[in-house]
Amino acid sequence: MGIFDLFRKKQQAEPVSPAQTKQPYLGNLEKTQLIFELIKVPHEQRDVQWQQSFLNNIVQASFRCGDPQVITGPDGFPYVQLLMPRPNESFQCYVIERMKDDFLLESGYGVVINPDAGQPDWVLSYGDILNLHLNGSFYTTGPTLFSTAREDETILKDEKALVGQPSELILPAMTRTILREFLITNGIKSPKVLLMSRSSTDSGEISQDLVFNLTPADFENEDIFRSVMQHLGWFLPRHYSYVGLGENGPNDGFIPL
Repeated sequence: MGIFDLFRKKQQAEPVSPAQTKQPYLGNLEKTQLIFELIKVPHEQRDVQWQQSFLNNIVQASFRCGDPQVITGPDGFPYVQLLMPRPNESFQCYVIERMKDDFLLESGYGVVINPDAGQPDWVLSYGDILNLHLNGSFYTTGPTLFSTAREDETILKDEKALVGQPSELILPAMTRTILREFLITNGIKSPKVLLMSRSSTDSGEISQDLVFNLTPADFENEDIFRSVMQHLGWFLPRHYSYVGLGENGPNDGFIPL
C-alpha cells in the first residue's frame, strides 16, 4: 500500500452534511460578502493585509460544497472543496468553524477554497485546521516552545532531555487516530509518540519536539522514510517540530498513538 491509499479509501464516504448535525450551519453574511470582495483582487496583488483579512473571515463565512465534496490535491492529500455561493441561488451552507468539529478533524481532511477557478484562493492542510481548533487561528507565527530546526538533529552534550506525553492541547485524540492510521498504512505496525523537552545547560534555553518511533530501518529505504516523515507534517500545525527516533526499551517514554 502507498502513502495515500488510506485517503483514497476515505474518499468513498462523503463528509457529514450540515443537515445531519444537531443545528444547521448558519454563516456570517457580512463575512461572506467580504470574501466575495476579496477574491476579486488579482492573485498578484494579494499582499499580507489581504491574506490576513481573508483568513480572518473565511472561518465564519458561508460556502457551498463542491461536487464531489472531497478531492485529491496535487500533493495527494484529501480536501473538502468549498466554493462561493452563487447569487440568487439557494444552497446548503458550509462553515469552516462548524465543519472542523463535525467532521474535518475526525476524518483527516484539509480544505481548499474555490479550486474551480484554476488557481485556488487558499489551501488549508489538516494541520492548519488543527491549529484553528487548538489556537484560534490557522497559523501560529509568534514564539513557541517548539524547536525551529527543520533538519536532522543531534542532542548535544550540553543539553538535558526530558520525555513525557503530548497533552490534548498539543495532540488531540482524534488527531492521534488519524496519525496512527496513516503510519500503520505505511508499514509501522505499532506507531508511538512522545514529547521531548530539551534545555541547554549553558543558556537555559528550552525547546520541545514531538518524537515518533520511526527510523530508516523501518522502511525499504531512506528515501521512503524521509517521504513519510515529510508527509507527517501535513497533519500538524506548521510551527510544530517533530523527529523520528528508535525505541530503546519499555521505559523510553513512547506510548501508542
